Parts: sequence; C-alpha cells; structure tokens
Amino acid sequence: MRKTIYKLCRAGLVWLVPAALISCQHKELCYDHSHVVEVKVNFDWSECPDAAPRTMVLQLFTPDGSHCNRYEFGSPKGGVIRVQAGSYRMLFHNGDMENVVERGTCYDDYEVTTAARALLAPIGRGGEQAPPRPGDAQEQPVRHAPEPVWCGQYGPVDWLAVPEGEELSVTLVPGRATAVYTVDFLHIENLGSTSNIGAAITGLAGSYRPCHGKMGEEAVTIPLDLTRVDDRTLSARFATFGHCPVGTEKHTLSIYTAEKWFSHFDVTDQVHGAADPDNVHIVIDGLRLPDSAGGMDTSVSDWDDSVIETDINMN
Repeated sequence: MRKTIYKLCRAGLVWLVPAALISCQHKELCYDHSHVVEVKVNFDWSECPDAAPRTMVLQLFTPDGSHCNRYEFGSPKGGVIRVQAGSYRMLFHNGDMENVVERGTCYDDYEVTTAARALLAPIGRGGEQAPPRPGDAQEQPVRHAPEPVWCGQYGPVDWLAVPEGEELSVTLVPGRATAVYTVDFLHIENLGSTSNIGAAITGLAGSYRPCHGKMGEEAVTIPLDLTRVDDRTLSARFATFGHCPVGTEKHTLSIYTAEKWFSHFDVTDQVHGAADPDNVHIVIDGLRLPDSAGGMDTSVSDWDDSVIETDINMN
C-alpha cells in the first residue's frame, strides 16, 4: 500500500513540475515589459515664445479615436513617457489652470472649456436676484473667462520597438488658442458715487477643440471684473476663446452696479470688425452712472435700467 501511494505521489510530482514550469513561463510573459516603449516628448515654443504655461498635458488616443492615456508634464519643455507600443494620435495643451477644465472622451469631441460662474460674481454676489440679461442671451451659460491656452494636435504616429542605440521622440508645437479682449469705459460720470460695479459680455465661444484647431460652437456669457483705473475710467482685460464662428452672434456688453442699475450696449460691430481678432479692444465712451450711495438693496427685486441722458461713443 505504501509503495502504491509512493508511486502515485511520484506521478503527481511529475505532473506538477511541468505545470509549474508552464505557469512560470506564462508569468514571465505577463511581466515582460518589452512591449512598453519610452518616448521623449519635446514641446517646441517657437510659435509662442512669450507663453508661460505651468504644466503641459498630453492626451493619447488610439487610431479609432478612443482615449488611451493622459500625461501631465511639470516642465513646459516636456519629458519622457512610457506607453504600450502601437499607433496613436495626440492632443496637447497647457494644464494646471484654475478656470479651464477638460471635457470629452474621444479624439473628435475632446475640448477645453471653463467652469460656471455667477453673473454678479464680479461685485461679490452669487446667483440670487440675477439682473436682467439681453433678450438673445438669456439662455446662454455663464462661464469664467479662461486663462491663456496653448494647444495643438499631432499624429498618427507608430511607436514600435526601439532599435538598439536609438530612442523614440516626438516634437510638438503648441499654438495660441485664446484671444485677448480689452474693455474700456472712458469718461464716466458719477463713478465715485457707485459702491461696486461689474460687467458681462455675451456671445463668446465657450470652448476650444484642439483636434480641429478651432473654437467650439456653444455661445456663452462671461462676467468681467472691472478695474478702476482712475475716477473716470473702468477697464477689463481677459482671455477668451474668441467669438462664436457662426459670425452672426450678437455681442452685448452689460454693466451692473451694486445699487441695482444696469445698462446694455451692442458691441457686435466692435468685436466682428476688430483689425486683429486675437486682440480685440471694446470702448464705451461717455457713460453716466446714476447718483446713488450704499450697497445692494436686497429688499428691492427690480433692477433699474432708466436711461441717463448722455452722449455715448462706441468706437
């Protein structure tokens, strides 16, 4: 009986040893990283020498447009990534921004956009008692202005096995995705009697799509933080993805005071007629504010849009 058991045990060991060898071989294949390649990613800033990004984001997509990997480099010069050998398309842009967010899960719909913002945030108010909005923009989302964005696309590329003594590398050239808008209210009367004042502009693009190299089609309203340059001048300077490419979108510049007075100005011609669409200057000259004092009266629900007689020049 003992001999029989011994023989069975020996037979079992003979069977187990090849199985173990097969198992070990399979495990070695699973942990074999020869199918992973290192790629040196370089960002060439020759087209935007004044750019100052905090970080750079690289999005990899498979040939069918499915999202694969996201990488973020702490240096604007780039860095080294490890990725499974294969074919890819790339989208890239700067990262680590307070207001800009990424949206989309495939190559064709991936875009950078901005977070929502209350219309009266520039005067320290939330969404309560929102002021009247221009008729054609009442349903527009209200969003933050973006920080400056630089982005681009590249590919397809085939990253396969690296020949001995060589390295895989790619050079990406970011381009400018945002324009700069400046708004000036000049020769204002009664500015000193107004406790707080903000503005907003309608009909601007709400996003940018690096794969197409153009802005998205959604129109948004952007609240503006105004700076008092002196006792007769207010100014705002902000980045934007530009005005919607449809070209027929109306642009209204609104001004709101803490005393619940507001006024709308059609600045469409100034926006569409700008000599340089990447640097748009909007001017409202001769605005007269109402005589008032104190902060916003939360007990009053109506906003006052009474016209104050003055000659306003919109260059």
